[in-house]
Amino acid sequence: MKKHFWWMSVALWLPLQAAAQDERFHSPVDIPFLMSGSFGEPRPNHFHCGIDVKTQGVVGKRVLSVCDGYVSRLTVGYDGFGNALYVTHPNGLVSVYCHLDEFVPALQEIVRSRQYEMETERVDVVLQPGEFPVKAGQLVAYSGNTGASLAPHLHLELHRASDGALVDPLPYFRHLLTDDMSPVVHGVKLYACPGQGWIDTGRSSKTFTVTADASARVVRAWGRVGAAVWADDLMNNTQNKFGIRRITLKVDGRQVFQSLMDEFMPDENPLVNSWGDYPHYRKTKHWYLKSFVEPGNTLCFLSADENRGWVDVDEERDYLFEYALEDLKGNVRVCRFTVRGERDDARLAEAEEREQLRRASGAWLEYDRPQVVQRPGMELRIPAGALTKDEVLRLRVEAKEDGISNLYVLHDEFVPLVKRATLMLAPRTPVSRPEKCYIESSRGYVGGEYADGWFSARIRDLGESYALAVDTVVPVVRWKTAFNGKKVSVLRCVPTDSGSGVKSFKAYVDGRFVLFTSYRGVWTCRLKETPLRPEGKRRRLTVKVTDRCGNETVDEKEFIY
Repeated sequence: MKKHFWWMSVALWLPLQAAAQDERFHSPVDIPFLMSGSFGEPRPNHFHCGIDVKTQGVVGKRVLSVCDGYVSRLTVGYDGFGNALYVTHPNGLVSVYCHLDEFVPALQEIVRSRQYEMETERVDVVLQPGEFPVKAGQLVAYSGNTGASLAPHLHLELHRASDGALVDPLPYFRHLLTDDMSPVVHGVKLYACPGQGWIDTGRSSKTFTVTADASARVVRAWGRVGAAVWADDLMNNTQNKFGIRRITLKVDGRQVFQSLMDEFMPDENPLVNSWGDYPHYRKTKHWYLKSFVEPGNTLCFLSADENRGWVDVDEERDYLFEYALEDLKGNVRVCRFTVRGERDDARLAEAEEREQLRRASGAWLEYDRPQVVQRPGMELRIPAGALTKDEVLRLRVEAKEDGISNLYVLHDEFVPLVKRATLMLAPRTPVSRPEKCYIESSRGYVGGEYADGWFSARIRDLGESYALAVDTVVPVVRWKTAFNGKKVSVLRCVPTDSGSGVKSFKAYVDGRFVLFTSYRGVWTCRLKETPLRPEGKRRRLTVKVTDRCGNETVDEKEFIY
């Protein structure tokens, strides 16, 4: 991304950023405002799309609307949010409150009615302006731990209504922050551009620690090199670590790269694996964020010079690299290191030869062109733009004597995709019941559709192995409730499936649907929250569990209520 593109982006951001500086939102909680996660932190395949607000380690804390507006949407079971509530505001933003335990009673009743109408826990309810107006500071829900949450907290997002952009909420809560702590740099990683440079380890990259003293770390190199940094931000009154809002890299006083994490579009999420060193993260759980931009990386908050952040070390002298990392409150951490230009034509020739051998070691994939890779019983279709740089695919086929297809190891390195590719697998012999077959990866169920002798599915990681699997076994229901002829007030069970996985769960009492809610694999029905009335009579419970291959188990129990 060239400089003029970045300045155009900044011009578009300025009105919203100016508003954030001037506008103060009400705290979403009525306890001390402390955070456990910040906007834009890198995660596998996505950025953290909001901020995490602490709820003192418990569920049930009051959640308040941050600004005047109206409740526009209520969801259960979508996007990993668990129970979520959306409030649309007059300033063009939508605040989203996630992982909630429950909504206020009036909203809870709206959701419950829709769940019974649809006979499912998972619902998406849209409300119109005027149906449920709210004021800043008004109680709308109670905090929880639902959805893809590992501990009780409130996940808060801001969406721009006009285009769906994800916006950093923190500037609107700046007045609630106490933060005089600078970011911490754990390490720097220097890369030799494949075939165009070398560094003194003789390898393609080198990691090392740095300080403010550039002379304390000297790395010898020649040709084209790039840098990445592993760092965390800190805040007062919490032990949590946070992402870095602004990263700037200068070489000999000239800026070559900058990132400003203040907003991005939802479809840019997969590009986190390009900005961050994804293979390094998979091995160490540490994110090194690159200060060079791969050709297919179009993240709107990255800016780089005409070399896209790569640095040409083509003189026999010292090059001063200086990182400046800054948080919202203006706390800055500066660290430096020296790259000493040391000409060595023999080493550069070796690097060029290694790159040529690498390109010849498998199928060469160009990032900006559609690619088709075929092997017996397999076809892989990669759309243009699915990769952010050219890659070599070293595909391996292994026979599975007990399987209905071969095992296809697509690559020996972790290569995530920005756009999903289509993988097609054919069974070695015709299958009589294709609806019972699916594609599975080394991580588990992938799925797939069957047509003309081929199963096809969409995949997003080339660093996995894939094969066809068969599932003809029905799910199993294990009850945590004791049905011993006594009165029962709570029904609780754990449905499992050893093959394709559970797809649907429905329950009926005396032929009437009753709602079970799921949490960590346990499905629970509190009978007092159902339309059933306690009459002390014998009831018949029927539970139907279906897996992704259509295998269904029906379990019936009797109890008194």
